[in-house]
Amino acid sequence: MQGPEDNAFWNIAIVGGGTAGYLAALTLRAFHPKAKLTLIESSKIPIIGVGESTTSEIVPFLHKVLDLDIEEFYRKVIPTWKLGIKFIWGPLEKSYFNYPFDRGLILEAQMYEGHTRNFSLSAALMSSDRSLLLAAAGTHVSLLCEQPFGYHLDNRRFVRYLTEKAAERGIEVLDLEIVDGVLAPNGESIDHLVTSDGRKLSFDFYVDCTGFRSLLIERVLGSRFISYEDSLYTDSAVIANAPHQGQIKPYTTAETMDHGWCWNIPQIDEDHLGYVFSSRFCNIDEATVEFQTKKPGIHDLWTVKFRSGRHQDFVKGNVAAIGNSYGFVEPLESTAIFVICRESLLLARHLESIVRDESIKQFLNTTVSSVWDYIRWFLSIHYRFNDRSMTPFWRECRSTVAIDGATTILDRYQRAAPLIYSEASFGFAGGPNFDAFGYDVLLFGQGVPANYLPPRQDHVEYADYQQQIKNLVTKAIPQRDALYVITREKPELLYDSLNTNSWVNRMADLMGAACG
Repeated sequence: MQGPEDNAFWNIAIVGGGTAGYLAALTLRAFHPKAKLTLIESSKIPIIGVGESTTSEIVPFLHKVLDLDIEEFYRKVIPTWKLGIKFIWGPLEKSYFNYPFDRGLILEAQMYEGHTRNFSLSAALMSSDRSLLLAAAGTHVSLLCEQPFGYHLDNRRFVRYLTEKAAERGIEVLDLEIVDGVLAPNGESIDHLVTSDGRKLSFDFYVDCTGFRSLLIERVLGSRFISYEDSLYTDSAVIANAPHQGQIKPYTTAETMDHGWCWNIPQIDEDHLGYVFSSRFCNIDEATVEFQTKKPGIHDLWTVKFRSGRHQDFVKGNVAAIGNSYGFVEPLESTAIFVICRESLLLARHLESIVRDESIKQFLNTTVSSVWDYIRWFLSIHYRFNDRSMTPFWRECRSTVAIDGATTILDRYQRAAPLIYSEASFGFAGGPNFDAFGYDVLLFGQGVPANYLPPRQDHVEYADYQQQIKNLVTKAIPQRDALYVITREKPELLYDSLNTNSWVNRMADLMGAACG
């Protein structure tokens, strides 16, 4: 097998389109401009098409790593901003807690106010349904440069845009249905693909983006699937849309339901909702009735089944699996695009070494599996400690959900909270949004008992901190108005958000470091 240094037209197939396929293809193009890239997708196989919620890594990935023009992106994809997740979760008396992308005084908020709903600027903006654009002195001031945010994306608009970018960057797209792959004589790699009309297509390297089918990594190469079902019980979702009367919330909502939970992802035109549930505790009809009862006005309902887990191999032979073809965890923390970005970066940065050094494959397999396993245990904390509902599903979650990989972190938190105030150092594989701070937010929000460390601010200092936040929140405008200003009147503010001193550049550096 030739490598890029041997052949300027190294031949790579990305099998499957959608978000995973196109982001993988564009990342490979960014790092390997001379490679011959072919994306193969079938118009007979529809993409899932769920409105997608992201983490803040998406902004530097799109606009720094892939160098996608931010003004064009807003014009064609029409994203909305996400400051974090509002959890209608945990003790009933707390009503909700916010999990923002920025940091704040979480211990002081709990000690002095009895809740963490407004412990940071973004958390307070979420509580007030306000955006990162301020109206002051007859003009608008943007906080997009200082405050981290993610995107809410309409999947179809997003993929359509990525398709355009792929064509512009010389990625060939074929509309073919791949039904099989044939092993090479060594039995450890793929010799060629087989199409539904009998054609044989050969490439040097294959990227499996076939989604839940896992056609190449599992069906052809036999990579073992490792289930997370003892930690994550949900396996089904009913998905719908709902009108929002122009109220575009600056956050994703995760709300406790009888047999799971409901997401709400606000788009520019309407909200995208989904009820994620366990089929062991209710069937689709029962879930649909509960969904329609609790969310009147939803329409265009459809369903999806899934399994939570990952494969043993990220790279096996001459195949790498990205997105749902490698693994999937239920969408409680909006991790789907986050792991696609991480996997695509890892593959692109180490592609030349893969063809020469078997140890690199082991390194990549270990690195990617550790990220997925970390997310598994991070998600398990959401289920083990949510006491908002007393239904059979939630009673079983609280008593039996496996949290083995999170126990060390939990023990440290209970001995000395918050984790981010401790001098103890220990590793977090989940990136900037799922580190010690993420555990702190979830454990404080769900009321998990702990011994508190001394506060860093006294009551008076904290009151002054909160007043500064309130002064900014009172000037912040609703997201609908802010998006109009920034796309129609002052698009230059979008570019300001990417300047050299912005959080976007800092996170881009962190992402690069995480991918070696």
